[in-house]
Amino acid sequence: MHFLRNAFLASMLFVSSVASAFTPESGTWINNSEPGSGFLIEIQDNFLFFAGYLYAADGRPTWYTSQGTLTGNARFVGTLSTFANGQCLGCVWRMPTASVGAGGPIEIIFDTEAAGRMTFGGRTIPIVRYDYYLTRTVGDNKTEMFLGEWQTIIDFSANTSIGYPFYGDIWVFDQVDRAPSPDIFDGCRPFTSLEGRCTSAAVAAHDASGFYQASSGDHYIVVNDDATNFAYYVVKTGTYQFDGIAKICPKSLSNAITQCLGSSTYRSYPVRGFRTASRTFVQTGSGPSSIEKTAVANPRQSLASMVKNAPEGMDNAAVKARFGIDLSQLPVKELEALTARMR
Repeated sequence: MHFLRNAFLASMLFVSSVASAFTPESGTWINNSEPGSGFLIEIQDNFLFFAGYLYAADGRPTWYTSQGTLTGNARFVGTLSTFANGQCLGCVWRMPTASVGAGGPIEIIFDTEAAGRMTFGGRTIPIVRYDYYLTRTVGDNKTEMFLGEWQTIIDFSANTSIGYPFYGDIWVFDQVDRAPSPDIFDGCRPFTSLEGRCTSAAVAAHDASGFYQASSGDHYIVVNDDATNFAYYVVKTGTYQFDGIAKICPKSLSNAITQCLGSSTYRSYPVRGFRTASRTFVQTGSGPSSIEKTAVANPRQSLASMVKNAPEGMDNAAVKARFGIDLSQLPVKELEALTARMR
């Protein structure tokens, strides 16, 4: 029965990998290789509104819009409309003239929450969410974007020894160390979700650090879980959310990277997270932050106490199929240095 149950779980993980459950981010999207124009995409439930600020062949600025429901959660097909004879800046309002469908067809396929492909005007271009202010240092490679407070939910539903399948964790990252290579963002697991800051006690008990690997597009994070375990996270990050996996690795291993993180002996658990306070808030105490943050975790209880190294969970093949994260191709040297930093 145990074998049949695990086979069933594995088959479910394979099926679920075909259609990942994610919601593309609303906001400004661009084609990085063609600056000077952009696209506003607003998604509410399964309804998408698109506006493109582009130019006519003679250089006149031109707006295009389209709207309609998504097919599934990752594809939009519509037609582009153009507008003319509308209100000028400071003028008395007048209704513009709409030319419905004049711009031709448009198709948007979202590959992740923050990246996709758009076909219109006879061309297909890559589009990504635009980073206005998360990265402020020239040459920074998606390190600063992790500064802030993040609340995470870990899915232990495959572990039948756990009564309640979901568990929360909280991270605060408030500084960047540019001495190592790659750059490292540092912080902690705070003692309370209501504070949003790293106290000296929280850093001493539950320090946390991470880095970005450009070749894979993944962020790697290590949290000092308890006296005997590290919590490793490998996630793909948009601008205010991420998804990926969490894995608990004993500190007693001679090499936690190859023996645990890169091995299916220790299972992976799905994780999703969301930014709940800004970089400015965690660094200065003043800035955007959720007014009343709900305590989703008691950091005095470790993640290791939830997992207990049970055999359930995702193996490395399922992780690659579901999230596109390849745990057989880890940046071992960099992760070893990050882990040593935590000891």
